[in-house]
Amino acid sequence: MIDKSRSRPVKFVVAVILFAYLSYFIQSGAVGIDLLDAGLTSAATLKVNGFFTAIFKLISWLASPGRDIFWAVLLAFLLYGFKYKIQAFWSLGLMAGGVILDFIVKHVIARARPIGHLATDTGYSYPSGHTIGTFVLVATVIIIIVPEIDNYRLAQTIKWVSVVWLLLVMVARVYLQAHYPTDTIGAVLLGWLWLEVMEWLYVFYAPTLLKWRLFYRSYL
Repeated sequence: MIDKSRSRPVKFVVAVILFAYLSYFIQSGAVGIDLLDAGLTSAATLKVNGFFTAIFKLISWLASPGRDIFWAVLLAFLLYGFKYKIQAFWSLGLMAGGVILDFIVKHVIARARPIGHLATDTGYSYPSGHTIGTFVLVATVIIIIVPEIDNYRLAQTIKWVSVVWLLLVMVARVYLQAHYPTDTIGAVLLGWLWLEVMEWLYVFYAPTLLKWRLFYRSYL
């Protein structure tokens, strides 16, 4: 399901470099980052009204870190029941690692949230926990579920709906001023580099795990 890829090390290095540079500039308070955030925030909050606020609050609620974990557990339960046992535990590991990395980076960078945000979130701002959790879920759907769907149109619909959902979550967090735009970009980069690690671990260990009783008769 997850094949060997010669480009995976390259993608990992690119993700690490981009994330490291962004994190450095944010922590050092670079003027360019402030200008980028200001411009993107202005675009995302161009039309603030009660309707859009309610919609984006609902999106933010559905994509909260706690609910992302719930969706991941539910998805893993279904995957295990359909004999995708290794993939089920892999998806849980992907989510757990994303949550842990998000927590660590948040406390290392210690970026304060935007002043006067419309959401009720507390804690540090960078990276966005909502975004990295959603990224993990979307990655799981695209990598594990979409390839197993025989109907091409249905598979592509699910794929692009998932991508649009991730974008909506990113916009919602900025619209509600719970995060700066670079918080959501950083979360995607962090999720991307962690995904490359987890894909490598799957390729390396999945054949061995088939020998374990817990993963007996699991699909690869």
